[in-house]
Amino acid sequence: MQLTAPCQGIDFQTKDIYGKPFQLSDHVGKRVILSFFRDAGCPFCNLRVYELTHNYKHWHEQNLEIVAVFSDTSEQVRHFVAKHPRPFTMLADPDLEIYNRYGIQHSSTALIKALLFKLPRIIKGLFKGGRPSNNPHIKIVPADFLITEDGRIAKVWYGRDTSDHIPLEEVQQFIDEGKPA
Repeated sequence: MQLTAPCQGIDFQTKDIYGKPFQLSDHVGKRVILSFFRDAGCPFCNLRVYELTHNYKHWHEQNLEIVAVFSDTSEQVRHFVAKHPRPFTMLADPDLEIYNRYGIQHSSTALIKALLFKLPRIIKGLFKGGRPSNNPHIKIVPADFLITEDGRIAKVWYGRDTSDHIPLEEVQQFIDEGKPA
């Protein structure tokens, strides 16, 4: 079931792609963007990871943490995405346990829409290192959750197609809303 904001964030424990323990509630006191991706080889996903990496330093200085979740194994994420240093947390969830808790959808229609109407993003993603893989979760539709310092989900973004993430401008607006007056 999809979540509706505002609501309490769903805490979870896992390990990052390097085996380091991770718990979402450890980030209380910071704003968080929790981003769910299809798979580590996805050209759309690679382009978005590039965009997040490009914005990370500026956003981190403004008290925002980025947590990226992939439906691949840790090894696959390290192979496709982490081959270039990424400054934020990356998680692997091949069994979709975290995906299911956050109501992430699967849609053939969303996949077809992205392939038909987002060709420029596919090409950009290929140039950033994305290559289609044999991930069985190809129909996962991305989603983003903006989480406040107290662990509440302030904004939910369920993608309309398999390339659709929350606009970067909305992430910046969320950061700005959290700044002291």
